[in-house]
Amino acid sequence: MKAIRLIVEWAVLLAVSILGAVFLQSSGVTQRLDNQLFDTVSSFARPAISDDITLVAIDDRSLEEIGVWPWPRSTHAALLDRLNEAGARAIVLDVLFLEGSNEGDDEELARALERGSNTLLPHTFSARLDSTSGIEPLYPLPEFQSAAANIGHVVAEPDADGILRRFDLVYSTDTGEYPHLALQVLDLLGQSSDAHRSKQIALIAFQPEDSLVMHSASEVLAGAVLPGFFDGKVVLIGATAQGMGDRYSVAAGDIGLMTGIETQANLLNALLSDALIDPIDQFWQNVLAALALSVLFATFWYLPPRLTLYVAVAVVVALVAVSIGLLALGQLWLPIAPAIIMIGLSYPLWSWRRLSHVSRYLDREAARMMGGERPARQKQGMEYVARQVERVRGLIHSIRDSLTFLRQVIEAAPDAMIVIDGQGHVQMLNAKADQLFSNWEGQGALSLSELFQFGRANIQRDGDEMMTQDGRIFLIARASLGSQIPDEASDQSSGDILALREITDIRRLDQERKQMLEFLSHDMRTPQVAIIGLTRKPMKLPNASDTMTRIKKQAERTLKLADDFVQLARLESPELQLEDSDICALIEEACDRAYVLAEAKHIQIEQHLPEEPCFADVDASLIARMLDNLIGNAVKYSPENSHIEVELGVTPRGTHQIIVSDDGTGLPEARVKDPFARFGAHATNAGPSAGLGLTLVKKVVDAHGGTIEVTSRPGKGTQFTISLMT
Repeated sequence: MKAIRLIVEWAVLLAVSILGAVFLQSSGVTQRLDNQLFDTVSSFARPAISDDITLVAIDDRSLEEIGVWPWPRSTHAALLDRLNEAGARAIVLDVLFLEGSNEGDDEELARALERGSNTLLPHTFSARLDSTSGIEPLYPLPEFQSAAANIGHVVAEPDADGILRRFDLVYSTDTGEYPHLALQVLDLLGQSSDAHRSKQIALIAFQPEDSLVMHSASEVLAGAVLPGFFDGKVVLIGATAQGMGDRYSVAAGDIGLMTGIETQANLLNALLSDALIDPIDQFWQNVLAALALSVLFATFWYLPPRLTLYVAVAVVVALVAVSIGLLALGQLWLPIAPAIIMIGLSYPLWSWRRLSHVSRYLDREAARMMGGERPARQKQGMEYVARQVERVRGLIHSIRDSLTFLRQVIEAAPDAMIVIDGQGHVQMLNAKADQLFSNWEGQGALSLSELFQFGRANIQRDGDEMMTQDGRIFLIARASLGSQIPDEASDQSSGDILALREITDIRRLDQERKQMLEFLSHDMRTPQVAIIGLTRKPMKLPNASDTMTRIKKQAERTLKLADDFVQLARLESPELQLEDSDICALIEEACDRAYVLAEAKHIQIEQHLPEEPCFADVDASLIARMLDNLIGNAVKYSPENSHIEVELGVTPRGTHQIIVSDDGTGLPEARVKDPFARFGAHATNAGPSAGLGLTLVKKVVDAHGGTIEVTSRPGKGTQFTISLMT
C-alpha cells in the first residue's frame, strides 16, 4: 500500500468516525445508553440531605386514623394550623383543590391559608376545551389561589424509558411560561436567583427511597411530634398511601418507585443545595468525542495492534472517568455513549483495513523473496492469513540463517569490519571494530563519517587510510553489497562493507627504513670518509700521532653507531631474557664503568641507593646498556668539576624508580620536543652524535613495560626519571 493511500484512508476513517459521533449525539439515538450510564453514576452527584426539609405523609396509617380519602377540607386546615403553630417556615400542600366541597370547610381552609400566609399550592394542566391541541393551566379554586402564598406547577414527565430524571423548572405552553412549585418555594424563602429561573430543565440525582425525614399526618394532627421539630423548616405535605397519588420510577441507586411528594422534595433539596446537574453543551460533547477518537487514531498510526487495543480500552475508561469526575466535582453531565460506540466501530474497521494490507504485503514479500515466483500453496492451516504468515516465516528463517552465517563470518574476520546500509548508516560492527568505536550504538543512527568523528579517527590519503586517536593506522577497503532480492521499488545498492586492516607496523617500518637510509648515507658514512681522508696524509708528518688519534676516534664512533644500531635491532624482537636481577648492583656496575671518563673530567658521580638489594625480573644486559647510555651521556655532556646523581627508590605503587640527573648543558632545543627520536643526529660541544642512545633507552623502558620522563633546561642540566614494574 502506498504511504499516501494509507494516510488518506486513515484520515477518511477518522473523519467518518467523528461525524458518526456527532450524528449519534444530535439524533438522540444513544440517549437511552447515556441515561443508563447516568443512572449508574448519579450517586456521585447526590447533595447532602437538607435538615430544613421534612415530609408529612398522607399515608395508610393516616387514612386508618383520620378516615378515608378525600378528607374534609377542615382537616387540611387543622393540619396547616398545627404546622404553623409548630413554627414551619414554608408549607407545600401537594393536593389539587380543583373543585368545591362543603362551603364551611372551604372557608375554613381558605382562612387557614390566610392565617399562615406561607402555604404554597400546586396547579396542573389540562387540554384546552376550545381547541383540538394545546393545554392550559388548571388552578385551585379562586379562594384558595388568592389565599395561598403562591402556586406553581408540579408536572413530572419521565424520559422515554419511563424513568424520571429531570423536571421542567419553567413549563412553557402556547399560553405562557409557568414556574415550578419548587421555584416558588425559593421565592418565598428569599433564596431564588436568576440562575435558577434561567434554567428550563433541572436534572437531579435522586436520594435513595425513604432518605428524607417523614411523619404521618395523623401524628401531626394528634400532636405526637416533638415540640419545635418543624420550627424554621419547609414542610411538604403529600399522599404516600397505596393507591393514592402518582408514583415514578427513579434511579436512586437501583431503579425504584418514588411518590410524587418525595420527587418534589428531592428537587427542592437539589435547589437549596445548588446541586442541579447541568448537561454539557452539545458542541463540547462533540469536541471531546473528536479528541478521544483522534487520540485513538494517533495510536493506530504509531503503535502496534496489540497496544492499540489497550489504548482503545484506556480511552473508553478515560471517557467514563471524565464523565464521572465532571459529575462528582462540577455537577456537569457529559454523555459519552456516541464516542464509545464510534470507538467500538472504528477499532475493528481499522483493524480490518490493516489486516487486508498485511495480507497483500505477505503475498508480495513472499513472491519477492522467491525471486518473483508465485508462492506454492502450503498446508499450514485452513485460515488464509495463517498460511501466508507461515510461508513468509519459512522464508524469514532462511534469511535469518543466512544472516547468522554472515555475522559469524564477519565476526571471525581478522580485520575490523563495518557494515553500512544503502542510506550510509552504520548497521553492524564486528568485535574488532567495536573496540575501535566503543559504545557507538547509544548514539543513534550514525553515518560512517559521524562514526569516525565519534571515535576521533582521522581520514588520510584521500580516504584510503584512517588514523585513530592513539596513533594506530588502518587501511580502508570497501566493497559494495548488491541486493540479492529483486525489488521493483528500488534499484539502489543494499549498502557497503568496509574492512579496516591495521598497518601501523608497516607504516612505522617504512618510516624507520627511510631514517635508516638517511643514517647509513650520512651518519655512518661521515666517520668513514673522515678516516679515509686522514689515511691519505703522510704518516711522517709531525702530527702523525694526532692523526692516528683522530682515526681512532672516528673508528670508535663508527663502532658505537654500529653497536647501537645492533642493539636497536635486537629490541625489535619481543622476547626478553628476563631474570631476577639486583637493580642496585646494575647501577653500581654502570657507575664503575663510567668512572674513568668521569675522573678525567673531575666529575663526581653520587649514588643514592637503598641499603637492601632491589630485585626485579628484567633483562640485565639491556638495563645495563640503558644505564651506560644515560650515565655516559651525563658525563659526556656535563662540564668539568660538576656532579651527577643516580638515585634508586621504590614508589608506593611498587615500582622501581631510577633517576639520573646532571648539571650539563641540557638537551638541544631541537630534541626537547622529541628526545627519543631515532636517528636524531646533532652536534654539541661534546662532539657529533647520531642520537641512537636515547632511542635505545626508550626502547628498553618500553620493552619492560615502564615509563620514562625527561626534564631539561638549557644550561641547568637534564634529569631522566624511569619507572620499572617490579
